[in-house]
Amino acid sequence: MERIMKRLALPLIALLILTSAGCSGEKTSTIAPSTDQSAATASASAAQAYTGEIMDSSCAMMGGHESMMKQAGAKDAKECTVKCVAAGGKYVLYDAGTKTSYQLDDQSKPKDFAGQKVKVTGTLDSTTNTIHVQNIESA
Repeated sequence: MERIMKRLALPLIALLILTSAGCSGEKTSTIAPSTDQSAATASASAAQAYTGEIMDSSCAMMGGHESMMKQAGAKDAKECTVKCVAAGGKYVLYDAGTKTSYQLDDQSKPKDFAGQKVKVTGTLDSTTNTIHVQNIESA
């Protein structure tokens, strides 16, 4: 019985995340707002390049678009990202190699790169894991 409970725990947790943070149309956000202090911290460090995919925060939490694409009825990563952001998600940079999601302080520049592999240049505020975006280009 205990073994069965352990096997069911992870899928149930994933289902809870999907239903509570998914593309349900509710305005939700997992992104902490940036502060003046975090901006000051970031400006003190040098700009760096970060690579990954411009993704929405919901799909990044799940490690990819697969589940959300089915739920949102999206045909590709770009459409999935756009739909999830319209439903209240935020644009993030997701590095699949390290499974790291970086929040982006600028939410207008990523719009043109939704679902694409990119290089983001900026400074990282490590306390909030937010990149203060200077530039985004296709990778």
